[in-house]
Amino acid sequence: MELLGIGTTELIAILVIMLVVAGPKRMIRWAYILGQYVAKLRQMWAETMAVVQKEFDQAGMDITLPKGIPTRDSLASQMNTVLRSAARPVTDVLDEVKSDAQEAGAALTASQKVES
Repeated sequence: MELLGIGTTELIAILVIMLVVAGPKRMIRWAYILGQYVAKLRQMWAETMAVVQKEFDQAGMDITLPKGIPTRDSLASQMNTVLRSAARPVTDVLDEVKSDAQEAGAALTASQKVES
């Protein structure tokens, strides 16, 4: 599990250090304030993406923006999807060339067998 690029062990270490430095009462208050800021961030992200998506739609662009704040995994999967779709014409041409080369090779071996 990752949260903002921080793994589980790093998160546990941060929480233990915060507990030692701040104490339990201030840590609870800080967590509450942090939760409020995260909620505001998510709301601002959603509003911003809605406005940008509306502009893309009005411009006639076929782009879908993420509703939630992107994570490293979601960005990687989106990039893989985009790269696969961008590389599809090249792979199609390579597959055609490969099949043509195999057909030419088969025809060449057949003609060599006939001549022998």
